[in-house]
Amino acid sequence: MFRAALNDVDARPYPYQERLAAEGLPELLRVPTGAGKTAAGVLPWLWRRLEHPEAAVRAGEARWLVFVLPLRSLVEQTAAVVREWIANAGLAGAVGVHVFMGGEDRDDDAWRMDPSRAAVFIGTQDMLLSRLLMRGYGESRAQWPVSFGLLHSGVQFVFDETQLMGPGLPTSAQLQGLREKFGTGAPSRSTWMSATLAPQEVCTPDHREVRGAVELGEDDRVGGLAARLNAVRQVERVEVPESAAAYPAGVAQVLVARHVPGARTIAVFNTVERAVAVQAALAKLVRRGGPEVVLLHSRFRPPERERLMGELKAPLSAAGQIVVSTQVLEAGVDLSSRVLFTEAALFSSVVQRAGRCNRAGEFPEGANLLWAPPPSGRGQYAPYEQEDVETAVEALTSLEGACVTSTMLQEMPVVPKPVVHPVLRSRDLLQLFDTMPDLSGADIDVSQWIRDGQDTTALVAWRDLTDGRPGEREAFPAREELCAAPVGDLKTIVKDSLGPLWVADAEGAWRRAQFADIRPGTVLLTSTASGWYDSKLGWGLKHRGPVTSYVRTGKVPDGMSKDDASCADRWVDLIEHLEDVEREVGLVVDGLAPLDGLSAGHLEAARLAGRYHDLGKAHSVFANTIRRSCPEGEQPPGEGPWAKSCHRMGRHERKYFRHELISALALLHPDSTLLGGSEHSDLIAYLAAAHHGKVRVSVRSMPGEAERVPPRVLGVEPAEEVGPVELPGGQVLPRIVVDPSVLFLGGGPQGAPSWTQRTSQLLSVLGPFRLALLEALVRVADWRASRAYRTPQIAQDQAISSDEQSPAGPLPIPAQAGAFEQEVLW
Repeated sequence: MFRAALNDVDARPYPYQERLAAEGLPELLRVPTGAGKTAAGVLPWLWRRLEHPEAAVRAGEARWLVFVLPLRSLVEQTAAVVREWIANAGLAGAVGVHVFMGGEDRDDDAWRMDPSRAAVFIGTQDMLLSRLLMRGYGESRAQWPVSFGLLHSGVQFVFDETQLMGPGLPTSAQLQGLREKFGTGAPSRSTWMSATLAPQEVCTPDHREVRGAVELGEDDRVGGLAARLNAVRQVERVEVPESAAAYPAGVAQVLVARHVPGARTIAVFNTVERAVAVQAALAKLVRRGGPEVVLLHSRFRPPERERLMGELKAPLSAAGQIVVSTQVLEAGVDLSSRVLFTEAALFSSVVQRAGRCNRAGEFPEGANLLWAPPPSGRGQYAPYEQEDVETAVEALTSLEGACVTSTMLQEMPVVPKPVVHPVLRSRDLLQLFDTMPDLSGADIDVSQWIRDGQDTTALVAWRDLTDGRPGEREAFPAREELCAAPVGDLKTIVKDSLGPLWVADAEGAWRRAQFADIRPGTVLLTSTASGWYDSKLGWGLKHRGPVTSYVRTGKVPDGMSKDDASCADRWVDLIEHLEDVEREVGLVVDGLAPLDGLSAGHLEAARLAGRYHDLGKAHSVFANTIRRSCPEGEQPPGEGPWAKSCHRMGRHERKYFRHELISALALLHPDSTLLGGSEHSDLIAYLAAAHHGKVRVSVRSMPGEAERVPPRVLGVEPAEEVGPVELPGGQVLPRIVVDPSVLFLGGGPQGAPSWTQRTSQLLSVLGPFRLALLEALVRVADWRASRAYRTPQIAQDQAISSDEQSPAGPLPIPAQAGAFEQEVLW
């Protein structure tokens, strides 16, 4: 499989890679840069999951591999390589490859709709860790619980280049420990990979020891890997101006003077601002016919970044190439150079950068590792600590004139200054489980557990906006539109009124962003006339417009008052939909089996939640909205109650109305006998309430509701009637009078526990990971059933033979869908 994946009949895995395939991924993998860590983190898992000769090994391997990278610019390249490996191995039909980059993407539908399929996920620590903390950056609030539930169950995590992760490193270790503490639906494991990682760096209060570590053995230091391990580069300090003003031109002159025609020179800087300044200086020095100059950093949109990566992969011209970059080249990018210049940085980062010089030993005569301290002035040592940079200067000075290998650099006794990062504790995770914003509309900021404050970014998309503002149905930005922008820059824009930024509010409407809206991971819109972006230079406050727009049709932002998911290509009555969802829950559970962390009673509760989740659609408010969806002169084709209209649903007559809250209240009503005294009645009611991700742990009135007479909670008033409703299997919900008092402190009638008490007890008993997985099972089943109504039904004998699939099989799920289908899917 290794030879096939690499499309090389002579290829052979290194001995340590073979050990990983035989034994499984360890918690700690310490091998030098250039030694094939990416392949080691992917191909052994792939073989064990799909190709291992023993069924028990295949069944015991995690169904998903989540590959976490520290930098956004590495994601597309890694994803392209992994896709190529999987296609070459003939496994493209058996395993998916998905990218987490923020924004909406058609690819997001595939993994959510078929969570049982083996898959590789690749994304940055920002995108992955935020989802693992129930606050997914660039993701709608309603999707947070689904990502959280699925990504914490039956997953093999691989965290690459950990020296760049900052607080994300202890957070990843704590999450592994907390999964073991609280329990999950299926076991999940973590592997941390780096050339310089010490075991104690992933030891935290809930992850106290490293279980299993792999390093290079003696058999790895001969043969094919030996050329890389023994490749040398000569260390040399170069003299450049110390002042920040003169520094870029001085470095540019050194790069031009030391560049070798026909080869590649790489220059790595600690900040984007200095990299851009050096690139500008090079543009003045390099004449026509000279080496190509490529600038690469983390603040480009995907289309421009893809173009730049293509330039790096293209054959070198006779003049060669000078690459100006930042930390993005420290990890994952398989690029080599004859000459490499680096600013003094954290020494582990210097080691990684040096691995991009004579990487494969292709220059037997050696290569040049040039360095200089960063220039004086404001932010001289950013993003590192002054003490760490000065320690690296001492180490590099001691190597002056020496020819060093990556192993020699890795083994140098350079100890960085201890850094104390905020530690995620169990109480923090439990608090994050509630996705309701506070009374001011703010959320818990999880950035402290993900990345150092000075590195935090939000996401910006540019649109051709009519009258300078988004339209009423302006689509949420797609992945290819988004550029990572420093939170500090965006706060400056808002504070100094430099231009309009727009953010989607809780109702799915675009409003002018305020200072408090600028948080890590926030998705913002602005006009193409605003500027702040250059296709060759990336993000920058000084860049002038106009900016090219990459807008495409996508989903309209979701909101509390919207119910777009109740649209279909045909009318669907309530009984049909409830039967379909109940069946789909069973199929999703079967696909994910074994879920040893969940009891048969828990899984039965999820199935019953599927049966009852849409009871609230029998309420008069929803029924009126269904009727109003019809064009003038048309009526629904019967009395209903209806689950889906074949027309676009408008807003409900009551703002914030949530039919799923009615479902939960109906199930908990003492006159309802649907749950028959089940020991899991609270769980069933919770899963029914949570099936849109909007009614979960905390339930309270929205702005203006509590002051009404009578007061409302999410559009629900006291003493409202629901029923009678005929249900699947001949069951009937009798006429009941809804009693919202169960939502409030003090509980419902006869001393019944309040909603908060019930949900808190569920969280205490099941833990966050298992409870969220049960949520995801019901929601995925609902989506699969709903999506099937948007495709023509194919006769059973035409679609698939009876011996291949029983009549109780899953509803057909289309591979592709149009713009409207994508918009209303959730």
